[in-house]
Amino acid sequence: MTVAEVIRKMVEYSQGNLHDINHFMKVYAYASTIAQGEKLDEQTRKLIEIIAVVHDISCPLCRIKYGNTNGKHQEEESAALIEQFFKGTDLPEEVIERISYIVSHHHTIKNIEEIDYQIIIEADYLVNADESNFSGNNIRNMLDHVFQTETGRFLLQSMYQERLKKDK
Repeated sequence: MTVAEVIRKMVEYSQGNLHDINHFMKVYAYASTIAQGEKLDEQTRKLIEIIAVVHDISCPLCRIKYGNTNGKHQEEESAALIEQFFKGTDLPEEVIERISYIVSHHHTIKNIEEIDYQIIIEADYLVNADESNFSGNNIRNMLDHVFQTETGRFLLQSMYQERLKKDK
């Protein structure tokens, strides 16, 4: 399954919800940029790009079931949705399991050990900081304690330099 096929399937899955589509496309773009900037191999980049596209797969269900898209609810609901989404595709089971693990933990910012997980955390935060208008203090905390990749740190500092200055 190509990344383009995953995007197409996720757009269809989103049923015209432009906010969700725009969000995962932005996360995908940042994740791809970070993965390329960190000079990761093609297979790892593809995995990261797929995860970025499907990282919020549980948002529609969470809106219906809980009335919100709280991160913990997203994490709880994701595994079954990921399994169903990729059922019958040519992705190996271990790849689907890795996708499921990261999507089911993408709001947990501790015990991040692998580069694929780290990049998803960073790419999603880059988008959420804008969409949720995070403060400079919040951004500084993420920069100091969570962001690890050189490319992600560069993007965060460059994109949010005004907020970082303002809340210094």
